[in-house]
Amino acid sequence: MTTKSVTLKNVTKTFHDDNNNLVHAVSDVNLTIEQGEFATLLGPSGCGKTTTLRMVAGFEEVTQGDIYFGSENVNKISPNKRDCTMVFQSYALFPHLSVFDNVAYGLKIKKLPKDVIEEKVDKIFSIMNLTDHKTRMPSQLSGGQQQRVALARALVMEPGVLLFDEPLSNLDAKLRLLMRDEIRRLQKRLGITAIYVTHDQSEAMSMSDKVIVMNNGKIEQVGSPQEIYQRPTSRFVADFIGTANFIQGKVLGRKENELEIQTADTILRAAAYGDFFEGQSVLIVVRPEAVRLKDEGEGSLKGKVTKSVFMGQTQEYEVDYNGVPLQVTVHNPMGEKIYEVDETVSLHFPKESLHIIKG
Repeated sequence: MTTKSVTLKNVTKTFHDDNNNLVHAVSDVNLTIEQGEFATLLGPSGCGKTTTLRMVAGFEEVTQGDIYFGSENVNKISPNKRDCTMVFQSYALFPHLSVFDNVAYGLKIKKLPKDVIEEKVDKIFSIMNLTDHKTRMPSQLSGGQQQRVALARALVMEPGVLLFDEPLSNLDAKLRLLMRDEIRRLQKRLGITAIYVTHDQSEAMSMSDKVIVMNNGKIEQVGSPQEIYQRPTSRFVADFIGTANFIQGKVLGRKENELEIQTADTILRAAAYGDFFEGQSVLIVVRPEAVRLKDEGEGSLKGKVTKSVFMGQTQEYEVDYNGVPLQVTVHNPMGEKIYEVDETVSLHFPKESLHIIKG
């Protein structure tokens, strides 16, 4: 299996709507996915992620720009000739063919010798734990087993690039978790380049080497799951990935790699990523799990509890801080003091957990 990098250069996709207005589904996307990398296109419905994937697959024509597999420009190469396969949301299995024949279908189209087909299919069945199901029909399989067959059918073609179009959205929650782990394990074992589309943040965060957050047809940010979560570059990314609190402030100055930010009632310090200038209005991003609550009098920052909900593994709070509702999550609340609604508390923001974005 020879895996390939994927590069998009100034890729744009436009079309005309029912009123003949020009719509930009994807606008000037530049992106490189390295060999063997698992990259996820993440964003809300209509953000352009599926259109981008379909252009990579060849199912949509590129209006402008170029797509490369390795050093090869694939713009004019038809989908069946591109060195990629796709795993669909609907599985797209042939109901009248056995599991073996479903997986072997693409190899038969390529007119490979029968013994070669059997060898390749048996090998992928061994990897996918499907050997005992080869003679069954799709209707005799569970949803998870059908998804494994669809994945095996894609992998047996030994593609340079493997594409996933929301492949787990038809499975129940527990099975999604199992298949998520299985896909990632297989991708790592085979070292294949994978591009995955989802609107599910937890899927993107748990599976990816690289997350590409899209909004309105454009890329908002590209980075590792840790970078996307801990150092978002915009309010959209911070708000879309997980839960975020935003505190307004103004830059007082910089001391080495830290910024001093004046908020409504205090000065906060945070690591500086990016260019900021004195007097600039900014937003401080604070994740709920980063906020510490203590008894009134144990700090200068005061807030009033407006919601207190025990969730088992966590205690979830909402705290009014100068008119801003802050979400606070306390993990493993056993042994922790539980604050009730209307209690006044002191708020603490560890500076290593604060992140600054432009306001």
